[in-house]
Amino acid sequence: MLAQRYLGEARLAWMIEDTNPETAFLPGRFVVIPLKIANRGGITEKGYQTVPILCYHRFANSCDSPLCMPADVFDRQMKYLKENGYRVIGPEELLDFLDYRKAIPKNAVMITVDDGYRSVYNIAYPILKKYGFAATLFIYIDYVGVSSKAMTWDHLRELKQEGFYIGSHSVAHSDLSKKKETEDDKAYLARLKKEIFRSKEIIDHELDQDTLIFSYPFGRRNQTVISLSRQAGFKIAVTVDRGGNPFFADPFTIRRDQVLKRDMKRFVSRLKTFQSYPLK
Repeated sequence: MLAQRYLGEARLAWMIEDTNPETAFLPGRFVVIPLKIANRGGITEKGYQTVPILCYHRFANSCDSPLCMPADVFDRQMKYLKENGYRVIGPEELLDFLDYRKAIPKNAVMITVDDGYRSVYNIAYPILKKYGFAATLFIYIDYVGVSSKAMTWDHLRELKQEGFYIGSHSVAHSDLSKKKETEDDKAYLARLKKEIFRSKEIIDHELDQDTLIFSYPFGRRNQTVISLSRQAGFKIAVTVDRGGNPFFADPFTIRRDQVLKRDMKRFVSRLKTFQSYPLK
């Protein structure tokens, strides 16, 4: 409420929380409201802020694939984020950071899920809601509603209402980085335009939004794919190259860490939010 009233956006509540001790939010206490944060890039004399982005695919109570995350392990991971002060941001906040327009929380992290499996709705969503988090979902059009294993547009609309962001993962989830054996240059370019432009048009129409983020299928891309993604109107595109993202990162080659292992030590190692300068 304070963020909405004094800062113009409820999502900036973290600015007030970070400025005050917990004891400030009690009856009769004063609350400091910072009207701006000057350090939009998270730069200090020792290093700079980076944003880790976690990448998941599907969830189950018991898994037999590295791309599947067991529900109990995912719960422990989200509990760790909550108990250790991480704040989950979406593509809008990330874009503000990359464009050097606005600061983001010091312990900002993004949670992303690719493909559009129904298990996101049935398993991940309740766990995320339990800890007050939302995720960015990348769907490919041809998979929406095709079976009981896929989410429907109604599922996606509901999740959007709950604060999730829906981005594009193409139309058919094909490898965009190279021609198929049966394609000449003209056919290849036509496929790229369909996969990139058409996917955005459909999501924009179905969810009444201007979709700003694209996930390259398999993380693969080339300069033509990057250029077309920009021309289609996307503002950010993500890979599965490991590492964090400072404010000066290329917005069309954003890094993500696929969460394929299930031990907490490895999970925690993916949550680096600050990069120190090299020692001289």
